[in-house]
Amino acid sequence: MKITEITTYSVHTTQFRNFNFVRIDTDEGIHGIGELFCIGADKAVAEMVKYVSEWVVGMDPLDRERIQKRIINYSRFPGGSVLYTAASAIDLALWDIAGKIANLPVYKLVGAVRDRVPVYCHTFGRNSKEALEMLMPKVEKYGYKACKVAVKELGYFPTGNAEAKLVEMFEGVRNAMGSDYEIGIDMQSKIYEPREGRRVANLIEPYRPFFVEEPIRPDNLEAWAEIAQGLNVPLATGEQIFDLYTWERLLALHAVDLLQPDILLCGGFTEMRKVAAMAEPSFRNISPHNPLSTLANCINVHFCMCTYNTTFLENEPREEGMDAELVTDVLRVKDGFITPNDKPGWGMDLDYDFIQKHEPIIWSRVKLDSPAAYTLGGAPHIM
Repeated sequence: MKITEITTYSVHTTQFRNFNFVRIDTDEGIHGIGELFCIGADKAVAEMVKYVSEWVVGMDPLDRERIQKRIINYSRFPGGSVLYTAASAIDLALWDIAGKIANLPVYKLVGAVRDRVPVYCHTFGRNSKEALEMLMPKVEKYGYKACKVAVKELGYFPTGNAEAKLVEMFEGVRNAMGSDYEIGIDMQSKIYEPREGRRVANLIEPYRPFFVEEPIRPDNLEAWAEIAQGLNVPLATGEQIFDLYTWERLLALHAVDLLQPDILLCGGFTEMRKVAAMAEPSFRNISPHNPLSTLANCINVHFCMCTYNTTFLENEPREEGMDAELVTDVLRVKDGFITPNDKPGWGMDLDYDFIQKHEPIIWSRVKLDSPAAYTLGGAPHIM
C-alpha cells in the first residue's frame, strides 16, 4: 500500500476560528484523517503540509515513525511549531489508516487501559457568580465532575485587583461545587516574574486546586523550576510545547506536575505516546490540551483510552449544531465521561459536503486596531 495524495481542508463553524484538517489517500482506497493545530496561522500550516507532502507521497502509510522522522529531519533548519503541526496531522491520519487496515479502533490497536475517559469542561466570568452561571447547565446536562476556570478580563499581576479576583473566583466555585469536585484554574500567563507566579499560585492553595495552569509563559524552563520550588499546588503546562527535547528538560527540572501536550502540535499520536512514557517514571500525569474540533476530541479520547498515566481530558461539548455536523458519528459526554465507538480507526469521518458549504474566515486572536491590544488588558509582549 502506498500514499497517493495528501489534501487539506479548512472550515468555519460557530467557533471564532477555523478548523483545519488533513486527509491522506492510498492506492488501495483506504483513507485517513487528521487535524491541524491552528490558532490563526491557517494558511501557513496548510502550505507546510503541501511542502512536506512530496517527502511522504509514495511511502507505506504503516511506516509512521519513518514518515515522522523524514518530515522533521528533512527540514533544512530545526522545525518550529508550523512544521510540527503538519507532522502531527499527517501522523494522526496515518493512525486512522492503520486502524482501518486492522479493522480496529485505534485505542484497541494499541491496547486499552480503561473503558471510558473522564472529561472536564471550561467556565469563566468576571467573578464566581458568572462562572457558575456558565458551569451549572453543563454539569446538569453532561455530568461533568471537573472544570477549569478562568477570570475574564483579568489584569496582569500584580496590577489592580487581579489577586482579589482570582481568590474570589476559586473560593466561590469551590464553595458552590463542594470538596469532591475537581477544579483547575487557567492563569493565562498573566504573570511575568517567577517569584510572583509562586506567590500568586499559593494564594489558592487553601481551595485545593486540581492544577494551576501557566502562571507564566512556558518559554523559560528554568523560570518554571523556580516557581515550582516550595510550591504546594500542582503546576500544569504544555499546550505550546512541540518537541520531545523541551519535554525532557521540563521533566528533568521537576518544573511541572501535570503535562498538557496538544496532540495536534507535539507530533501526533506517535510522539505524544513518547511524552507520556517519559512522564510515567516521574509519576507525572497527562491531561491533553483539547480545545479544537469534534475530530480532535475523538482522537484525544483514543489516546487517553490506551495511555495509563492520563487523567481528565479537556473537553467542551460539541454534540449539537454545526460542530457536530462537521463529522459523522460524534462522541457524546455522559455522566462526565466519553466512551469511543468500536468502528475502525478514529471511528468517524469528515462530512465533505458540509466543509464545501462553509468556507473559512480570516481572523486574529488580537484586534490590533483596538487600543486594548497595547495595554495591560491586551498583549503584554507588545506593550
